[in-house]
Amino acid sequence: MIRRFCTYFDHNYLPHGMVMLESLYAHYPEAQAYVLCLSDECHDALSSLAYPFVSTISLSTLETVDPELAAARSTRSLIEYYFTITPCLPWYLLTGHGLSEITYLDADMMFFDSPEPLFSEAGEASVIITPHRFSSHLSEKRKWGLYNVSWLTFRNTPSGLKCLSWYRKACLEWCFDRLEETRFADQKYLDVFPTKFEGVHVMENLGGGVAPWNVEDMDIRATDVSISIAGAPLIFYHAHGVRHYWGPFYSSGLYAYKASLTNPATVLILKHYIIQYTQAAKTARQLLEGVDFSGIRYIKKQAGLRNGAKFLIEVFSNSLIYHYSQ
Repeated sequence: MIRRFCTYFDHNYLPHGMVMLESLYAHYPEAQAYVLCLSDECHDALSSLAYPFVSTISLSTLETVDPELAAARSTRSLIEYYFTITPCLPWYLLTGHGLSEITYLDADMMFFDSPEPLFSEAGEASVIITPHRFSSHLSEKRKWGLYNVSWLTFRNTPSGLKCLSWYRKACLEWCFDRLEETRFADQKYLDVFPTKFEGVHVMENLGGGVAPWNVEDMDIRATDVSISIAGAPLIFYHAHGVRHYWGPFYSSGLYAYKASLTNPATVLILKHYIIQYTQAAKTARQLLEGVDFSGIRYIKKQAGLRNGAKFLIEVFSNSLIYHYSQ
């Protein structure tokens, strides 16, 4: 069965996006993906890659058909504007392309197995959202939102469109990078989905939504051929915070969530991601030669001391990944 997905990123995030797209297709060849390119450089690079399962959309195209979104750009920072896009892209695809279903995916994810079980468990639900499942020592982070934006499915049903329309209007009105009682960026709006709208399914499969904020409490195990979460196959890992320091050193993203690399299975997940990311970064550098590519560049001199301090903290907190690639 063909499933349609969408995401967005600019050229700085291209390696992350490549890992997500390639791993999705590897485990789900029926996937068709729409990528909103947030920069011309990203659009050119993706066009050069010529993924047969990917359709590209320029930001100017979306802004032309959604003038309310375009008008919001001058009222918020760049990252806040990107947050605002989250519901606008699936709305454009459902209403403008006549799709029966669309699933938004964050670009910094990697698939390890087919996502079909996540759809199967939802049955006829019109909306699928992903719980954070914060580790027990992170309960205070629930104030930032019970659910994560990494996976959002909306179906072209009255219930699905009603929920997505409300979400889009809410983000157009207010989508800022600060916490208020009932709002935070594009994320905290999801808290009310299950009670405000019909047909909302909260993802139950523990193989979906594994991330730095929940690995400490997860029963993650690995064999030579598979990685499992409480006995179920790992479906996708949200590699939030993974980045290259320099040479063979990478941040795992775990330190920010008071987690460490004590479980060999967690190390294996991250090494799988970093291996694919490193290869994608090499390809991206070739495609973007001469472009200011801050996403995968060596650390800028003015940020050297700050990143050096973070590097040492990760060394002593056992959250640094070592991967050497020729």
